[in-house]
Amino acid sequence: MVASKDYFSLYFHIPFCLKKCSYCDFVSYVGKEKLINRYVEVLLEEMDGMSGLGQGGKLKTIYFGGGTPTLLQVKHFERIFAATVKCFASNLEDLEITAEANPGTADKAKLKALKELGVNRLSIGVQSFNNRHLKNLGRIHSSSEIFRIYEDACTAGFENVNLDLIFALPGQTLEEWQKDLCLALSLKPRHISTYNLQLEENTPLWKRRKFLQFPSEEEELAMYEYAIETLTAAGYRHYEISNFAHPGYECQHNLNYWKNGNYLGLGAGAHSHWDGKRWANTDTLESYLRMADGEGRKRENLTDVAGRETIMLGLRLLEGLPEEKFKGFEREVEELISDQLLARENGYLRLTRKGLYLGNLVFEKFV
Repeated sequence: MVASKDYFSLYFHIPFCLKKCSYCDFVSYVGKEKLINRYVEVLLEEMDGMSGLGQGGKLKTIYFGGGTPTLLQVKHFERIFAATVKCFASNLEDLEITAEANPGTADKAKLKALKELGVNRLSIGVQSFNNRHLKNLGRIHSSSEIFRIYEDACTAGFENVNLDLIFALPGQTLEEWQKDLCLALSLKPRHISTYNLQLEENTPLWKRRKFLQFPSEEEELAMYEYAIETLTAAGYRHYEISNFAHPGYECQHNLNYWKNGNYLGLGAGAHSHWDGKRWANTDTLESYLRMADGEGRKRENLTDVAGRETIMLGLRLLEGLPEEKFKGFEREVEELISDQLLARENGYLRLTRKGLYLGNLVFEKFV
């Protein structure tokens, strides 16, 4: 279950956005696109400083997240890939390389250029096909632009495309969620992620929460159940709490996270894990840009609790974890089995159907 330490992943955080979504608490900044050139310079400096660490394994996946990675120009991606090959002696053709893309920020020409540079997996931030919900979420795109970017992605040669969807939105009905899934399936992507909306403190949506009507717990559960039933019936493998893929198209980058593998995170707010040690970059853009002066290189060293981390990450996967990984938590395990949140099967412990929905209650036992 634990990822091989012979391999590692590389994550680039691109914290620039044209507009901050009303639900987002990620490290992202609006109106600072003029800093992109400098940001890429510092990103490359940071990667060069980590090249020695990367010699201890083989690069397996690259992921561009954000923010909005597609706000970078093609020349920026060219420089990042050239530096990656130099730092880690990697052949890009052997890697899974994902870029997040938002409708309205990438045209056919840019997508084609990214594909030619080596990006072979695209993750499109759809969130909803309903224009009313898109507006409420603060998204800059319309439903029609989703179909446009998907068509452009296919034309550019992308076969491996993920669609991100969110359910339990303010005022959303089960019927509207069913329609979202139906439209997503009509595009026939290789991978679909379905996340229930999480209200994060101090986001615009959180501040307006008292004036909004959210689906009840029963309605939210019905939406999640519908997603599981519908997507598995359509041939998608439910391999992680929120993720579904055609067999063979599971996200290898995220699997490395969930299996507690090694990864290096570059950019403002990025996290890294290497052989049991964790650290995080400053999440302030200006501080990160001073890394060349040494100031931004001060990282928060995160205490690693290896056993607990392995359990909480690994239980997200439908296959579960070998029972031996739960040594020291026997009492908690029996309580969770009694509550029908965990199941014991062939030497493994995994979340039950009920446990998938109430995963946070399970994870709390191992904090």
